[in-house]
Amino acid sequence: MPVEPTYAQGLTFVFSGETYTATSISVSRNCADFDVTSTEIPEGQPRRFRLSDIENCEIKVDWIGIRMPPVNTTATFSLTGTLGNIGSIAMCTGLSITASAGELIKGSATFKVSID
Repeated sequence: MPVEPTYAQGLTFVFSGETYTATSISVSRNCADFDVTSTEIPEGQPRRFRLSDIENCEIKVDWIGIRMPPVNTTATFSLTGTLGNIGSIAMCTGLSITASAGELIKGSATFKVSID
C-alpha cells in the first residue's frame, strides 16, 4: 500500500485532477511588452513600449507524490497554501524525477500557467 504524503506547510497543487505536496516553489509572473513602434516615427527616436494585459506566469515546483504530472498536457491547475491561490489552466513543460522502490516519487516540475 503506498504511503500518503504529508502536507508540507500546507502547500499543495492540483494538476489534471491529481493532488501533489509541494516541498519548494518558485513563481515568476510578468507582463509582456508590446512594441508599438510604427513606420511614422522619425528615424533615431526611441521605441515606445506599452504593457499588455497578457500575463506570463511560470511556476517551478519541487514535489512528492505517488504519480507524476503528465508532460505537454494542458489541464486545470490550482495552487493553494501560504502563497494564496493561483489557479487556471496550465501545461507541464518540464519534469525531472527520482524514485526508489517503496518510496514516494520526488520530482521537479515546471508549469506555464494561463491567468485570465
